[in-house]
This record gives sequence, structure tokens and C-alpha cells, in this order.
Amino acid sequence: MWSQDNVLRLIFLILLMSKRVSSKEPQCSSFHYEEQLLSKMIRMEIAMEQQQQRVNDALEKMSQTVEIFKTDAIKKENQMLDRIRNALEGADAAVVNFSNRMILLEDNLKNAIDDFAQDSKLLSSTLTQNVSEAIGYLHTLEEKVRTPTIAFEAKALKDLSLTAFKPLVFTEAVFNHGNGYDVKSGVFTCPLNGTYLFTSHLCTAHNRAVHYSLFVDDIVHTSGYVHGSITHHCTSFDAIAILQVASKVWIQTGDNGGTFYQESQDWLNTFSGVLLHR
Repeated sequence: MWSQDNVLRLIFLILLMSKRVSSKEPQCSSFHYEEQLLSKMIRMEIAMEQQQQRVNDALEKMSQTVEIFKTDAIKKENQMLDRIRNALEGADAAVVNFSNRMILLEDNLKNAIDDFAQDSKLLSSTLTQNVSEAIGYLHTLEEKVRTPTIAFEAKALKDLSLTAFKPLVFTEAVFNHGNGYDVKSGVFTCPLNGTYLFTSHLCTAHNRAVHYSLFVDDIVHTSGYVHGSITHHCTSFDAIAILQVASKVWIQTGDNGGTFYQESQDWLNTFSGVLLHR
């Protein structure tokens, strides 16, 4: 909008132009020049007013933009401050939590040390016992390693019918480690002190009975009886004996002798022995 000064100038210009028409002065007069100058000045004034208005509008927009920016900056600053405040509060809580956890960890560590001390005493006692048992076991192994293999098994009776008190002679040695068994006499001679296990399997003919005994150095160690009825009958026995070097072991019939069953299978009647330990 125009200011009051601009309106007055416009009125003055109109009056001058009307006077100019009525007076019919020449176009090159000073009045004509002043009239043009005044018109130009008014146009310039109007242009300046318009420019000023545009500047004012730009300043207003800039002011609004600055205000919006300031408001947004303050909002963001407040948000940042809130975040920092929350972070600090969280850090304080974390420090308190960490302190509590450290206290709990310290208590657990003390308890663990106490438990370890008690377990160490028990472990030491148990370890000592285990070491002693291990040493004993090693000694046993050493003894077994040092102990040679003494074992035999014989089959095939020489005589199936025997009179009373006759040794049973098994003529075939399946194996004879240590050479303790004699296939000619049926007697085992102990080559090494120790504890021995002897086993035997005997079969009588049908309708026959056999009394048998295991002798150790002319002393009956164990005895038994087997009787075949409609068909032949078999029995087995075992015995453990502690022997000295040169001790003799054999099997012999009882007071009525015996008749044994064999046919083509030599394994029906066997005699075996093995050294268990020294």
C-alpha cells in the first residue's frame, strides 16, 4: 500500500499536468523538465516502496524460519538432554548393579575357596588311598608278569577198563606248558610253587559205576562217584590245591575199579590243570 507522502505527490503531479494543459507552455520549458523529474522520482519512490515491502516480507519469512529453527533446535536440545539424563541414570543403576554383583561374586569366591579347601583334604585322602591301591595292583601285575604259564590238558584214556586203585593215564596232551604232565604215567609234577586249579571230565559205560579220587602227594584231595544206567553217564569236577615244587597230582579209580566209555571221541574223558597264581 502507498504511504501518505506518495498520495500527496501524486495529487501534486496531477495538478501540474492540468496546469500544463491549460497554459499551453512549450514542451521544452523548465516546468516540463521538473514535471518529468518529479514523475521519475515518484516512480522511483514507488519502486523503492515495493522493494522495501519485498525486503520486509523476506525478513518476516526469515524471522519465521529462524523461529522455527530455534524452536526445533531447542526441542532437539531438550531431547538430547533427556537422553543424556536417562543415560546417566542408567549408568548409575549399572554401577550399583555392578557393585552388587561384585559383592556377590566375592562371597561366592570365598565359599568356593572354603569348599576347595575341604575337598582338597578329602581328595588328598582319597588320592593317597587310590595311589596305595594302584601300587598294590602294579605289584600284582608285576607278579603275574613274572609268573610263567603252567597249564596242561590231556585226553584219550589209555585203558577204558581198570582194576581198583589204578591211575588214569590220558595219553594225548593237547597242550603242556611247563612240561608238568607226563602222558606215560598220567601224573602231573608241579614245576613251580603256587595255587593250581585241576578239572576232569569222566564218562562211564552203561550199567557201570566208577569211584574216582584226585590225589595230591598220595593224599586224597577230592573224590566222587558216577554211574551209567541204561546208557553211559558223564560227570565233571574241579579242585584247587596249593602245591610245592615236585608235588604230584593224578586221578585214580576207587576200590571197585571202573569201566569208561569212549567210542571214537577222545574228548569224553579229560584231565587238565593250570597255575592260578604264585
